[in-house]
Amino acid sequence: MPTVFRPHGRAMPPALDEINRRIRLLMDEPANELRAKEYTRLLVLWTEATEANGADWGEAA
Repeated sequence: MPTVFRPHGRAMPPALDEINRRIRLLMDEPANELRAKEYTRLLVLWTEATEANGADWGEAA
């Protein structure tokens, strides 16, 4: 999967792009406990992916 380029010339690794896509899809779901747990899980994945990549991404989605 190719790297996706974002504004200001910054590249988002494929793993972060996929996590971001899942978070955006999740936001269309009704607010409930299951959605909250999945959102938390995705944010943990986001944190792990940025730390492993050495990226300085501060915000998900």
